[in-house]
Order: sequence, then structure tokens, then C-alpha cells
Amino acid sequence: MISTEVELPPNTTKLTTVTNLNKGALISPSTQTTVTPLPPDNVTAIQSNNLIAVTATIYIDAADNLTSLDIYTANSLKVGGIQDVYVVYNYEEEVPLALYPYTISFNIDNPTNAINKIESYLWDEDPVSSRGTVTDITGG
Repeated sequence: MISTEVELPPNTTKLTTVTNLNKGALISPSTQTTVTPLPPDNVTAIQSNNLIAVTATIYIDAADNLTSLDIYTANSLKVGGIQDVYVVYNYEEEVPLALYPYTISFNIDNPTNAINKIESYLWDEDPVSSRGTVTDITGG
């Protein structure tokens, strides 16, 4: 079950709430074998003018019925122009029996072209158990 008590990533700002969740086919049995959330998959980041269009697939316990996800970004870039992006979800610390892949899309402003890569996380209250995926930005 999803709890409403989610500890937000430190030093971040809310970017958006994604409500256009594209839920894929059930994965049963689950491909997840630990209590650690799977990192985002199939992440693309395409720059066009001053926007980076990001698309990613995240894997959520099939027992949870999502209608939206909040996206947060770090307030500063890491070395190399890496922007941390957090998909906030209160992950239950148990191995799910089945998963749904959700494809999400959102935009990040990049007017100075300072962002070269994004590192995306399925964020949980326990940052030790949140894993990230680094993606190069293409386009220009």
C-alpha cells in the first residue's frame, strides 16, 4: 500500500507531477529479487531548444495502483553537468510478487545548456536503497 508519508530528497525542488502514467503489461512473477527498488530503465533525454524531454520506465509493485508521481530535481548540478532527477514513490521494503512497468515523460528546463547528463532515481524514504541510472542528453 502506498503511504502518504514520503521523505523528500534533500536539497531538491519539485519539478512536476506526472499524471499521464502509461501502465504496461503485468510482469509476474516479479523480476525483482531484493527489497531494493529497481532503477529507472529505458531512460532517454533529448534536448530541443531550451528543454530536455525525459522519458523513463519505472517498475512499481503491482499491489499499488498509481495515479500520479512527483518528480524532483536537485538544486545544483553535480560535476560534469549531471542533473539528479528523483521519481518519488514510497516503496514498500519487500520483494513484490508482480510488477507493472510505468512509462513517464516530463521536461526539464535547460536554458544555459549546463546540463549534460541526468541521473534518475526511483526515490524511496531510505536513500541507501534508491538506485540511479545515468543518461546522456542527445540532440541540441
